[in-house]
Amino acid sequence: MEKKVEEIMSLHMDFWDHKLEKPIINKEYSLWRREIHMLNLDEALRSSPEMIDVLHPDWKGKDNTIIKPQMLSPDRHQTFYEYDDKCDDVVVYPVFNTIIPWTMVTWLPAIAGCDIKISEKGETLWPEPYIGEGWTELEDYGIKYDYNWLEKLTEFTKYLVDKHYPTNMVSLEMFSRGPGDILLSAMDNEVAYTSMFDHPDNLKDILMDFADLHIRWSKAQLDVIPGFEGGYCNQWGIWAPGTVTRIQEDFAINLGKKHYMEFIQPADEKVIKASDYQVFHTHSGSPQYACWVANIEALKVVEVTLDPISPPLEELIPGWNKILENKSMIITGTLTRKQVDMLVSKLDVSGLFLDIVVLD
Repeated sequence: MEKKVEEIMSLHMDFWDHKLEKPIINKEYSLWRREIHMLNLDEALRSSPEMIDVLHPDWKGKDNTIIKPQMLSPDRHQTFYEYDDKCDDVVVYPVFNTIIPWTMVTWLPAIAGCDIKISEKGETLWPEPYIGEGWTELEDYGIKYDYNWLEKLTEFTKYLVDKHYPTNMVSLEMFSRGPGDILLSAMDNEVAYTSMFDHPDNLKDILMDFADLHIRWSKAQLDVIPGFEGGYCNQWGIWAPGTVTRIQEDFAINLGKKHYMEFIQPADEKVIKASDYQVFHTHSGSPQYACWVANIEALKVVEVTLDPISPPLEELIPGWNKILENKSMIITGTLTRKQVDMLVSKLDVSGLFLDIVVLD
């Protein structure tokens, strides 16, 4: 094994184990930078960030059309969204050179049975809820899993392995919805929220079903991704000596702590315990949520993406240091050099990873 590979693996283990002597700062090849410099999107971002044109040409002029798995092909749709900055080395310090299946499809809601529709106004593909009133009386709660979408995702994953490995480490896809997010993609939102009071036990059952789906989603991809030195790389290019996953519950910001802990957290814990090394995605605009998920004992890392509308960093630092007492953290976003210096000086750096774009 090359020395630089050994050094990166050792650095990443120190991150997972909360033993860093100084923070890992990834700014040259950060996931955040690469996402906003994707092939075919870079010019749109530079010229008019508020009017980003991100739909694939195949979806233009087809507003509200339902996308089916057979309409997607890796050589046409994956390549449109590939990163514009490519590297021929497996290590791009301080991370591994990692590539992600990316098509704008929200795979987990699709597998959970949602129709995936084109929204030209939103420049996106969006899951359509289909479970409504009376769901507790239906067989399997009305869930209509479509595993053709999971087969299509593994096709995209294998395509990347065949095309890019071992120059690129292949990771799980990015839109890793948690059980609560899957629920609110598949079920009418008003029905979902009122079911917390009207059908609490049934709702907990369906959330556990969606936890099982998340676990199956992760395993199906890892089954076709070659392991590396007994482990895998996650979306940030961080190597771990075991299985990896990412989870997010963006809809949970609409809940109070009591309802999150009663309904969503047990399902999230099931997902987290099924993987060796996990990252939980949160947003700085809802700082309380990062603190809630940090209470999940088995969780390794809390990730915070910096939002445009958010408390100032100075107000977030005390809560982040509280999280860093027991968890490692990834902070993702755009910062000034002065802000980077402030975070490094005021945060516990032993478990700190900054995935950032730095403004001059």
